[in-house]
Amino acid sequence: MGRTKFSKCLTALLSVSVSLSASLFLPPLVLAQGNYQNWYPRDISLPSGHSYPCALTAMPANLDGIPAADKAFVNHVYAMLLQCVQAKTMMIDTLRADSGGFSQAYSSYYAKTTQARQKIMAEPLPSGLQGFRDGVINALDQQILFFGKASRARTSGKSFQEIMSYSEGRNASSLLIGAWSAMSARYPGLSPAVSDSAYHHLCALDLF
Repeated sequence: MGRTKFSKCLTALLSVSVSLSASLFLPPLVLAQGNYQNWYPRDISLPSGHSYPCALTAMPANLDGIPAADKAFVNHVYAMLLQCVQAKTMMIDTLRADSGGFSQAYSSYYAKTTQARQKIMAEPLPSGLQGFRDGVINALDQQILFFGKASRARTSGKSFQEIMSYSEGRNASSLLIGAWSAMSARYPGLSPAVSDSAYHHLCALDLF
């Protein structure tokens, strides 16, 4: 074997050895979370003139009370729920006002909400969370139907009070209550801060 070829082989072996050694000495949490990235934004404030309908607080980064293996799912899903809450809040505020622009507002709402829905569905589902995930997804589907119907009705002249009677809105509300029940049952040891934030994300997503 020539010296150049031997040198290349030796370099490759050393590279494998270094990579293996590095992976063996990674902290256990990094190995458990794999490619877990924090999706949750630092700033959850809404644009000027808008406010959340309840006392929504940012999800604590430590997710105290969530098993390490589930933290990526919870972090990612709640980041997407926040996106849905913000889109819903802007949409309901537009419907409440009499300044028009309902169709355009719905287009923006629909794009943001369906994007978040797709990302939630793409997340690997931890054991025991299907009830929560399905409740959230079904609630979003009902709200998408509600806001589509409501934007058309407001454009045709119906009042805000009239559209709030549409059944899809109430259906979504019931599904969100069920989603919270599933979440709290799965994680009975949530810290008060995480529990409060998790609950109020669903509360803020509700229409009532």
